[in-house]
Amino acid sequence: MSSHENRSQGALGRHGRTLIASLFGVERGHVESLSWSLGNRVTADADANQLFRFAHQRSARSVTAFEVTDYTCVLRLRTPVGREKFYGIANADIETRPVPDDWVRTD
Repeated sequence: MSSHENRSQGALGRHGRTLIASLFGVERGHVESLSWSLGNRVTADADANQLFRFAHQRSARSVTAFEVTDYTCVLRLRTPVGREKFYGIANADIETRPVPDDWVRTD
């Protein structure tokens, strides 16, 4: 039996919706988890407009924002092993797009 106790959980132990919420300074409830197939369809297959990308300095994580409607964007969280998770968030919640510690805007 293996232990996953020490596996990486993201920057400062945050992952998933909690990580996205902390990056943009919003409540976790304002971040909507999307299925991979829906997230991929509206970002890659539909050629959504990429707004910006953050890369984590101490890991291979990245967060890329795509504009999908006038009011909504989809965030793609890519993990160090290449897994992708997608989240929906209101454009108003990311308008200022601050760059948090340990994250670098790459475009």
